[in-house]
Amino acid sequence: MQAVLYFSDKQVREKLFSFVDAAQGLLLVAGVRHGAAMTRPPQAREPFAALEDLFGHVLSQVIVADEGTTEGMWRDPLGDLGDRLYPEDKKRAYAAATGYVLLEGGKPRAVVRKHASPAEDLWFLQEALSRLSHGIPAPDPEKRPGHRRPEPAPRAPPRYASSEPRDDASSRGGTGARPGSGRARAWQADEATPPRGSRAVATEPETKDPWTVLGIERGTPKDEARKAFRTLIAQYHPDKVAHLAPEFHALAERKTREILDAWEALERDAD
Repeated sequence: MQAVLYFSDKQVREKLFSFVDAAQGLLLVAGVRHGAAMTRPPQAREPFAALEDLFGHVLSQVIVADEGTTEGMWRDPLGDLGDRLYPEDKKRAYAAATGYVLLEGGKPRAVVRKHASPAEDLWFLQEALSRLSHGIPAPDPEKRPGHRRPEPAPRAPPRYASSEPRDDASSRGGTGARPGSGRARAWQADEATPPRGSRAVATEPETKDPWTVLGIERGTPKDEARKAFRTLIAQYHPDKVAHLAPEFHALAERKTREILDAWEALERDAD
């Protein structure tokens, strides 16, 4: 069973808590970003689709989707759930809010942090689930993300006969440069398309320091940073300027997006 809740729903927090309280078996709760450009529904994305196909007979899922809209930007249902599950442990509460939390009978059993790709997440989720249910096998240890197979011994470099004639344009008095010469290599380097990632990025907008945007000191504990984030979001919500001219609406939306980007940057740094 898969259920999807959305930040834009005013009752998202209550519905999430209701799912957690009513679940009898294993339940996975996780959040995803779900912008307007994303065509696939959250439950069809990975690792959720694979978990449903492989272990749907023993595992239920609740996916909480943040559409990034103004209707839900001040809500934090996953943060509220983390605080509820770990009221005395802010670090675990934050991990549960930003990762995958596995529950049984409404009680947290494990938290799996998010990795670089859904495939890596799936491996670690299966590993955690295999400890909680006999119906889920352990993943292949050889496929563990980061596991490296022994590298083959390097081959000996090819040998070339020393009697091979040398094609040196300078010895013939010519002015052209043969392929591979210093001049030719310099020309090729100038004309070739630079490798990916080497292009100039000076035209990209400057990234603002997230701590400065949120008005807090660097290193502030995450629970205090979250309070500052919520306060700013409420302060700059577009509804606050609904009675003003359109340019104020646009300004409020830009400021709100800046605050959201700053909070997302702090969340990524904490992982």
